Amino acid sequence: MLEELIKQLQDLESKAAELRFSIRNYNDGFIYLTCLRCYGSISWETYTNEFCAQELCNEYYGDNGIVDVYTNNSNNSIQSYGSVTVMSLDEMQNLSKENISMSRAITNWITARI
Repeated sequence: MLEELIKQLQDLESKAAELRFSIRNYNDGFIYLTCLRCYGSISWETYTNEFCAQELCNEYYGDNGIVDVYTNNSNNSIQSYGSVTVMSLDEMQNLSKENISMSRAITNWITARI
């Protein structure tokens, strides 16, 4: 009985890994550039669908880090303790090319708008 349950669990974990891979590679036509600020470090990640960006935001809910999201999807429904900013693809590319602090990136973005 236990061996059968273990086999079922392994099969489900394998299927879940396949589904996660498919979801991670799905492209909804938009770009989601995320900036995770966690315990003094900053890391950037780019996603091609809203679900994956939202999943990262759900993982870092304020106590353990904050995620800022930059996207060219003006109809996104992402909820984050950080900011969710809609900008053009060119603006995102310029932002992501520079290894700068979040405060500097936001200052650059604001001054480009003035």
